[in-house]
Order: sequence, then C-alpha cells, then structure tokens
Amino acid sequence: MKKKIIAYLDNQTSFFSFDYVSDVFTASKIAEIFNVKRNTISHYLNQLTSEGKLIKVNSRPVFYLSKKTFEEENFKLKKNVYSSFQEILNEKPYFKKERDFFSLMIGHNQSLNRAIDQIKMSLAYPNNGLPVLITGESGTGKSYLVKLVYEYCIENDILKEDAPFITLNCAQYANNPELLTSNLFGYVKGAFTGANETQQGIFESANEGILFLDEVHRLNAEAQEKLFTYLDQHIIYRVGDNSHPLHINTRLFFATTEDLESNFLTTFIRRIPIQITLPSIKERSRNERIELIYSFFISERHIIQKDISISSQVINLLAGNHFKGNIGELKNCVKVTVAKAFMEQKSEQVVNISIHYLPSYLLRDTEQLVYNIDENKILIKSDTTLQQMIKINQLTQKGVIETFEKVLLIYRENHQDLSICEEEIKKHINKLFDELFFSKQRYSQYELLVYVTQYIRETFRQMRTAYGIQFNGNSVYALSYYLLQRGSTKWYPENDELSKSIAHLNQEIKSLYPDSYHYVSRILNICQPLIDLDIALMDYIILTLYFKKIDWKKEQGIPKAIIVAHGYATASSISNVVNRLLEKEIFEAFDMPLETTTKQISEEIINYCTQNELSNGLIILVDMGSLRELYQFFPKQIETPIIVVNNVSTPLALSIGENIQKKLPFEEMIEQSVDSAKLDWEIIYPQENRKKVLLTVCQTGIGTARQINQLLEKSLPVSCDLKIMPYSYESLHVNKKDDTIFSVYDVLGIVGTENPNIENLMYVSLEELISGQDTNRLMDGLSSVMTKEEKDLFNKRIIRSFSLEKVIQSVTILDTDKVIHEIEDFFREIEFLFNLLLGNNVKIALYVHISCLIERLIRNIPIETYSQYDELAQCHQRELSLIKKAFSVIESDYSVNVPNSEVAYVYDIIFKKSDISMIESDF
Repeated sequence: MKKKIIAYLDNQTSFFSFDYVSDVFTASKIAEIFNVKRNTISHYLNQLTSEGKLIKVNSRPVFYLSKKTFEEENFKLKKNVYSSFQEILNEKPYFKKERDFFSLMIGHNQSLNRAIDQIKMSLAYPNNGLPVLITGESGTGKSYLVKLVYEYCIENDILKEDAPFITLNCAQYANNPELLTSNLFGYVKGAFTGANETQQGIFESANEGILFLDEVHRLNAEAQEKLFTYLDQHIIYRVGDNSHPLHINTRLFFATTEDLESNFLTTFIRRIPIQITLPSIKERSRNERIELIYSFFISERHIIQKDISISSQVINLLAGNHFKGNIGELKNCVKVTVAKAFMEQKSEQVVNISIHYLPSYLLRDTEQLVYNIDENKILIKSDTTLQQMIKINQLTQKGVIETFEKVLLIYRENHQDLSICEEEIKKHINKLFDELFFSKQRYSQYELLVYVTQYIRETFRQMRTAYGIQFNGNSVYALSYYLLQRGSTKWYPENDELSKSIAHLNQEIKSLYPDSYHYVSRILNICQPLIDLDIALMDYIILTLYFKKIDWKKEQGIPKAIIVAHGYATASSISNVVNRLLEKEIFEAFDMPLETTTKQISEEIINYCTQNELSNGLIILVDMGSLRELYQFFPKQIETPIIVVNNVSTPLALSIGENIQKKLPFEEMIEQSVDSAKLDWEIIYPQENRKKVLLTVCQTGIGTARQINQLLEKSLPVSCDLKIMPYSYESLHVNKKDDTIFSVYDVLGIVGTENPNIENLMYVSLEELISGQDTNRLMDGLSSVMTKEEKDLFNKRIIRSFSLEKVIQSVTILDTDKVIHEIEDFFREIEFLFNLLLGNNVKIALYVHISCLIERLIRNIPIETYSQYDELAQCHQRELSLIKKAFSVIESDYSVNVPNSEVAYVYDIIFKKSDISMIESDF
C-alpha cells in the first residue's frame, strides 16, 4: 500500500500548483481512491513523512506531497513538515529559475536568452501579439524554436489547446508566386483558370493559431506587398474578391537565412517590429556545444537500445569543430558516428565510440584547442538524462557561481549597503581565489590553463603599454584560474529584483574604486573574444573587489600618439614604418573610410582616450584639414594636453616620434618636427596620351549615372580604348571646363539625364538613346576612338540595351511592367491637371526618373535636398501641389510619401524640357 501511495503522489505532485491546491493530496481523498479506511491511510502517510519521502502541510485539511517529485519540479526543501504552503514558499531560493517550454532549448539561459525574452514580449503584446522575424544560418534551430513557441502558447493559455499550427515553406513556390498567393489567401470560384470552386487559404486555416512562413526571403516583392494589408489591418482578401475582407487572428512568425536589406522591401521589414537572430554553432559557447552533443548521443541511445560509452576525445573533437551546417550537421555527424560503431559492435552489450568512428572530414577540418582530455569515458545508459550530463559538465563552475550567489545574499541581507558588508563579502571572494590557487581540478585541464594564461599575459602586457601599470605574477595566475573555472557559461540573475540588486552593487563598487573598476573592465573586454567568455556584471564586481588590493604601480611614461587618416590602410602603413624605424610602438593607427564624418572619428578617439592612460598628454596626427576640428567634439572633462597636427606624412611622424622618445617639452617637440618636414609641391598634368573618356551624369545624384555607365560599358566593344565613367552633374554644371576631370582626361562627351551645358562638348540625353532619335550623333562624337566596325557594333548593342524596359530593369529592382503602368497613370493625371500634352522626350525622362524615385522611397533613401527650393515654391506653389497630387496613386500603391525635394526635380523635368504642347482651351 505504501508503494501505491508513493506512486500515486509522485504522479499527482507533478501537476501541483501553489495557486490551487486540490483535495487529491488529502488523506480522505486518497482513502476514497484506494478504498481503504482513512485512519489506515493516515498511518501510512505519517510513516512516509517520517522516512523523508513525503511533505506534510499541517493546514486544514492536511495535505501530503511527494518530496522527490516536488524538489525535481520546484526547489530543494529543508524539512518534511510545514505549517502552511506559505512556509514552503519562504524557502524558495532567490536563484531558482522558473522553467517553461523554452527551457527545452539548449542555450535558453545563455546565447538564446535575449531571443527568447523578445519572443515572450511579442506573445504578451495585446491584440494578438507582434509578428516575429527569425534570422540565422541554416541549421541553427529556427523551426524548432517556433514549435516551442506554439507549445509555450498552449501551456500558458495564450492559445486554445486545439489551436492550429501551420508551417509553409515559401521556397516551394519560388517560381510560382501566383500559386503561393492563392494558397496563402485562398480564392473564389472563377478567380483564374482552374478555380472551379471557392477555396479557403492557409491564413484562414491558421485562424486563432500560429502561421509560420519559413524561407520567407523567397517571397517576391508583390507577395510581400500582399502581406502589408494583414500586418496593418489583420484582414485578408481572397484572390478574385477585393470587396469582402476576412478578419483573421493568427500569430505570424517568419524565418529566413538571408540578409534582410537585400532580400526584403523596406516597407515589409518595417512592419515586423520583433527581429531576432539565432547564433551559429560557432558563435555558441563551448558548454552549449557540449550540451547539444550529449543530447544527440542520448537520442541515439534510445534508437539503438544499447548503452553508449564515448571517449572524451570524441566529445572534444565534436565540440571544437565549427560545423557549416550548424546544429543540423552536428546532429547528423553524431548519428553517422553511432551508426558506424553500432554496425561493428552489434554483439556487444555497450557500444564504444572512439575517434575512429568519426567521419574523416571531421578529423581533417577540426579547428579547436588541444585539451588535456580526461581519460574517463562518458557512459550513457537508458535512464541517463541531459540534466544529469549538464550538471557533470558544469561542476567546475560551481565554486564561482556559488560565490556569486553568496555575495548577493550577503548584500541583500545587509540592506544593499556595501559599507556594512564589504569585509564579509571580501572574505568569500578571497576564499574563492584561495580555492582556485590550490584546486587540483586545474591540473586535469593543464593545456587549457596554459592557453588561457598565455592570453592573460598578453592582456596584461597591453595594459602595461596603455596605462603604464605593473602587475605581479600572482595577478596573472589569479585571473587565469578564475576564468578557467568561470568557463563560458553565461550567468543571468533570476528575476528583476536580483537584477536591480546587482546593478546597485555594481554602481557602488564603480564609484568607490573607479580606477580598479576601469582596469578590470578593460582586461575583461580584451579577454572576452580570445577565450570565449560571456561577461556578467558579477565578474566586474568580484574581480574589482579582489584586484583593488593590488598596488597598481605606474611607470613614468611618455605622451600617447595616434595617426588618423582616411583610406583602407593609410594610417596603419605610416605607423608601421615609423614604429619599425624607431624600434618601439610609439604610434597607434586609426584607418577611416572616406565617408566617415569628423564626429565619428572623434568618437573613436574619445573611446581610445577612455581605454588608455593619458596623463602624459596625447598627440594626434591627421591627414585632412577637416580633422583639425576634432577637438570641438572632445568632452570638456578631458584633463590632459592634446596636440593636433595636420597633413601627416611619414617624415613628419618619424620626426615627432624621435622627439617623443627624447621626452622634449610639447611645444618644442612639435616646433622642431614641423620645421624639419617642410613640403615641396608641383602639379603636373598629362600633356599627351590622356585617356579618352565618355562621362555619364544624373541631375539627382550619381546612382543613376552608375547604372547608365554599366549599360554603356556592356555595349562597348572590347577592342575599343575608351573609358566610360560616372561623374557629378553638379560639379560639371558649376565648374564647366575648369573642372579637374578635363585636366586629367580627354573628355569626348556626356550621356545623362540632364545637360550640364558645357560649350563645344557633345551631350546625348538618356531619352534620346532610349527613343533611338540621335545615336548617330553619339557615334560621330566617338569617331576618334572607334573604327567603323566598332561603331556599328556599339550602335547595335545600344539599341538592344537601351530599350525602355531594359533601362528600368537596370536602374531598379521593381516589377518593370507594373512600374511602367503606374507611371503611365501619372502621365494621364499630369496632362489632365495641367491641360497639356507631354512630348516623348519628357515621358522617357520621367519613366527613368520616377522608377528610380519609387525605388529610392521604398528603400527609404529619398533625395532630401533641392537647391533653391524656397524660391521655386514661392513662384510655382500651384504646379508643385498638382504634381504632388498626381503622385497620390503611386504613394498609395507603394506605401510611400514623395517629399517636396523629389517633387521639385520632377517639376524641372516637366517644365524645363521644351517638348510640351498646351491643349487649346475654349474661351
């Protein structure tokens, strides 16, 4: 009977909830179920409580629970008899994490923690939640995560138990967008050939549930647009019926392996507020990779129905390989390994897995550290669980984590006042490091310890260079032992209350010991990428309190010096040469892309200042005049002298470096260096053999000019020695023949969307090329660089390449037929509003310009400036308003807004072209 009672309460306790305690846990109910006298059942229940197998709650009525099951599902208990359930709840530890379906996913409390928090936030949002887009490489677990989302929704009553969960792989319809549309939204009878009856779509089938669109990047632009209505209004229309909206409530999840910017419309991405990325297996910590490996071996053990013994070398090799196919490839690798060993050991009781059974490519391609492997094998039996394996794997981190928790408990018990409990906290931290120094565990990981120590030494060397700080030998080993045991497990506070306590303690320590905190922060930031460390605030707290007792000895130093230059490696090249000649690391380099602003560069330098000791001053050598203004962005709090020297060169840097080593005073150092680096200059332009060039221009920027350039280059015969290059319309329009381009090249002519009006220079408009009106003039202008045969070939290719459809396809990614139709509607509206007829040359110019305009707005990169717009608006406000009105259909169809600057450019095309006829009006 006692066994039956235990089995019964084990089962019932699995479903126990503090919120509602059922009578199934009372002696009366148990007596009724087993048809035994209540006194007899009470006798057995009290015996089992005395034996430590049950928990007794002396409330009215008295309740009994299985202690083993309760502790597995909830938390450890200190005794067997309690006066109330509240007394039990008082024993709930601060650090007990509530488990849910997401805890089934390895990494839920580590690399996936933020992603899962975002998903929970999306599910909790009112009005059916928020749509979620999951990105990540193939095999990272996107589909599995969405399945857990569905289970979580059922468990938490977000969805009904019978709610649908439908997955659609959009890749299956990549070549048939019409079929995808009809399957998604359904269709009515007669909507298209073969639509013999009305059919509901997948959206309707997923109503009140979850719809998961996998490989969503396969949706073309039109299909993405059709989703806008649902994302905006939660309604859909069946194909063939735009008058009867269907209200649908489904939670949308999307997944893709592709880059968002190049595969999706900006308007589509903007409507998905929750976007998360799952890490590749390479980006996951080593502990997570090992947990995945354990889980796959446990699964294989259930399939082959034999115990598995795995050598540590196998685990090490699998954990060290960065599988390109991510988790999916790792899972298949484990399966193949077990299958191979099982085939050879069918008659054995235990299947032994050694490195000989691993796929050969794994041994060839592995890129991992060499660890001193524990010779004990890992045995997986029928009752082995992943939780058991994880506990074994994390034993080495137990000391550090226990110290985290002990420090927090002491701090909270002392009203979060560090002045009261600092000494007690230090005792526990010192005890931790004493245990680390004398722990035997580190010897079983000797080679890993050597690896970590090597990088800690290098980190301290960098700190000595940056801050002039001397460290003793014990500091290297103390930090190495700590990081070795700390491992790569990410440690999270269990609730908001604890998070606030940690943040408060962190701020106290940061204020009390700013220097030590700063140095520790810098050390951890340098170490993090080198040894796969996930840093927590508790690491800063523990290490600052430990290292603050160190006497941070500083050496007498010299000024810091940096070189800042635009270009891929300009600054690096100069600093490398000078440092080698001076045989000391004097200069650090900041290479900046050309488009980087002065403010962005100053932010980089300010960041450098915060990470280096600058008490001896800072010298900044820059390459361009604009960088001389750097100092205006520096915070006023900087208390060190700063020198900014313009026009950096290798001789100037070398001279300053020599004077830095001599420790000359600041002013004397710079004056001597500048005097010794005077510049001689002379400009020499090519007089003969200048390259002949054809320029392409666009009034609204160089983007379309590049596309015209590409079309012309495709048409150009290979044998022709002509350079075609895009150029700034504004520069040519303002400078005319004084522009530098005319000094460097022999410019034969210009092709573009607007004539810069340069005297005696051929200009051919894009609309002329498209209409075929004047290609002969272009051919004549290129006679000096082309033979007759080359001109004929060039002309044929231009006719083929410069059709209206081909040009629009080249300059945009839009649906060509659709955009031409939209622009034709725009023409009709303009002609009606202005009572005029647009000439062919104007229409062609507008076709190209407006198609580019639409794409700019969809990509959210409009032209935002138009010189002298205020004057234009003052004189032609009516015309601008009517053009804006004509754009209303395009704005509606593409969900964009045409700004005033873009309207002004369209005005120029319409009214500055001469081929416009006014329709006669009756007076």
